[in-house]
Amino acid sequence: MRPPSLRFLLLRRLLPALLVILLAGAATAYWVALHSATKAYDRALLDASLAIVQQLAIGDGKPVLPLSVQARQVLLVDKFDRIFFAVRGPDGELLDGDPDLPLPPAALATSWSDGRLYYNTRVNQERVRVAALQTERDGSMYTVLAGETLVKRNALVREILLGMLLPEILLIMVSLLVVALGVRSGLRPLNALRVELAGRSQADLRPVTTDVPEEIQPVVNEINGLLSRLGGALDTQRHFVSDAAHQLRTPIAGLQAQVEATLAESDPSLLGRLQGILAAAHRLSHLVEQMLMLARAQPSLARELPPVALDEVARAVAEDWLPAAIRKGIDLGFDLVPCVVTGNRLLLHEVFANLIDNALRHTPPGSSVTVRCGVDDEAPWLVVEDSGRGIPESEREKVFERFYQPPGSASHGNGLGLAIVREIARQHGGEATIDRSPELGGARVTVRFAPGPRLAPGVVSS
Repeated sequence: MRPPSLRFLLLRRLLPALLVILLAGAATAYWVALHSATKAYDRALLDASLAIVQQLAIGDGKPVLPLSVQARQVLLVDKFDRIFFAVRGPDGELLDGDPDLPLPPAALATSWSDGRLYYNTRVNQERVRVAALQTERDGSMYTVLAGETLVKRNALVREILLGMLLPEILLIMVSLLVVALGVRSGLRPLNALRVELAGRSQADLRPVTTDVPEEIQPVVNEINGLLSRLGGALDTQRHFVSDAAHQLRTPIAGLQAQVEATLAESDPSLLGRLQGILAAAHRLSHLVEQMLMLARAQPSLARELPPVALDEVARAVAEDWLPAAIRKGIDLGFDLVPCVVTGNRLLLHEVFANLIDNALRHTPPGSSVTVRCGVDDEAPWLVVEDSGRGIPESEREKVFERFYQPPGSASHGNGLGLAIVREIARQHGGEATIDRSPELGGARVTVRFAPGPRLAPGVVSS
């Protein structure tokens, strides 16, 4: 399962907070809208109740509400809502108005303020807002009720709510955009750190120099500490292998010299055994030399490397291996195109030497070996192919492992040659692969390097 990105984690923590802010803003806006609409229309209802109270009179000891038909129409007609009114006596009896308009609930008996009270009720299953006003006439308390349905109120609430929420929604959307851009901008140093690390080869153990925020700096410090410790460990390992190989060189050379001297003086019956000992000494010497080269090929702290002409290195190697190819009757050919690799000339020389040695060992007498180099899309490459039996596809990755030799191999090698080639190729930002040669029919080893500088006179290491 792919782990979530840091950008996703940051947004996942920020977006719920913005959503909570939006909901809180919506709730606040709704409360403000409802409160404002209620207060405004309650005042209008109270004005209607006051108008009725002013018309209330006492005649012959009885309350009278002398409202004309026109006055009642003005009082009860509204474009949006249904209007109700009622006048009730001291005992709650209806004196005038709508009998369905009830008195305030008993639970609100203590909520009167200056003889005024507002409450919600239902008339004919419709929600109605009522303004109740108490007035005293001749020592008796009368209650005047004025009510209306909630159409205008709800419309005003929606308008106020929409007017408040639209800017808030736009603000939230802008905030989301700002947060997304801010997260992206804030993570840019991490991307720069990733690019710097991804662009390095395994040989580049220099400290990381990318500027990062203060919170990430401890991670960079730990990476630099790890690179430093890793460089020290690799140097220790390489020095050990190199020192061991150097120490072995002297006794092996002495052994070879003594065996060769004994061969010149020994009884002919011992020549076969002595030649076997000498061959074993030569293989041991070759193994030590390859261990030395493998130690040199291990990654070390990076340094500035010069451009090296790959075709010139191939010609220098040819001088060393042509005599061996002639002795074995193998046609060793070269097809070289000028190209440049930024790297270590000694190690690149060893790549050619190991590939040619490997091809000569596994190619029968009378066959052909061809060495090529060139450039594709500014990326230099080298190829060594032969007309031998090739390498089965199932073995092509295994032969790059150290000390591995394919089953049934008649070679007297030690299995380090191709491991050295791949190690040097990787140290130069490249890769080594094996397939079948379409021209010669045997194995074809290709080493592709990272794009290097263009060939220019006077700037190539020789």
